[in-house]
Amino acid sequence: MLTPSPARRLSIGMLWLAAGFGAEAWGAHMWFATASVPSLPIMLLHGAGALLMAEGIRQLLPSGYQQPLMGNLLLLFLLLFLLPGIGLLGLLMAVVPALYGATPKRDVSWQALNLPPLPYQPLSPPSPETTAMREGLASILSYSDSPVLRQEAILACRHLPRRQAINLLRLGLADPTDDVRLLAYSMLSGIERDVDERIQRLVQHRERDGDPHGHFAEALATLHWEYDYLTLAQGSTTRFYLSQALDYINQAIGQANHAHRQLLRGRIYLALKDQQSAEQAFRQCEMLDMHDDDLAPYRAEQAFQTRNYHMLRDHLSRLSPTAQQHPVLHPLMEYWR
Repeated sequence: MLTPSPARRLSIGMLWLAAGFGAEAWGAHMWFATASVPSLPIMLLHGAGALLMAEGIRQLLPSGYQQPLMGNLLLLFLLLFLLPGIGLLGLLMAVVPALYGATPKRDVSWQALNLPPLPYQPLSPPSPETTAMREGLASILSYSDSPVLRQEAILACRHLPRRQAINLLRLGLADPTDDVRLLAYSMLSGIERDVDERIQRLVQHRERDGDPHGHFAEALATLHWEYDYLTLAQGSTTRFYLSQALDYINQAIGQANHAHRQLLRGRIYLALKDQQSAEQAFRQCEMLDMHDDDLAPYRAEQAFQTRNYHMLRDHLSRLSPTAQQHPVLHPLMEYWR
């Protein structure tokens, strides 16, 4: 139920008081005219006036004191009926003002703030991994009418993990404003250039120093695989980079067979849709004693791709309670529980 404003309550209360005062005045006039014991009509007028003025005073009370309705009306009616004149003055001059003074001031539970600017430096809240950050920038890029605000959203992508940032930058490439498109393109090119430069440096170090333990080959495999993971490459170009990554990780495994290298090999095969080879790589991880928290999510991904949902649940059930509460894995656990 909506509460009337104080001004409206005051006007309503004054109308009730005026009606009640009119009934009292009429009853008093009849009493003075007869100069005898008040008759029944006079008492009924006095009762009606007391009831009308009781409602008027109730309307003047602070909103927190207006309930319960019947209890308040009965108390005010008795005071006005049994103490004519004195009761009205006491209520209006003492009780009502005292109640307004005694009403506690409520703490303000919210505060209006201006829309903050988008960040130009890393911030702690919200975390880049949260939906608030990603979806907020995506909404600006998709629905904002301000080109300046869309440019600020593109710049804010610098503080997101690269995988999330690239998806948002691709939204910027479809922007109708040239400045926004060029900014998104330059930032995407910068990410690709950074990966290319790291690959070139590793190739040079490998040629100069050799790679007896396969560390350079493993790093090169990871960087080539990132073209698919970050969606920097598309179509046949993606397959080329994944094939390069597979060659490098096989070289690294040939130097030293480790569980994490087999895991990367399995993920590359998953990206290539080679389920049988991915299964072999993941079995190698198990033989090399990789922890379920590291392996189970990718076995579950493989099961999902092959639509083996029973095995998917089985792999997820192997996760430790701590891993199940991870922000990325927890929604999956709830869905497939």
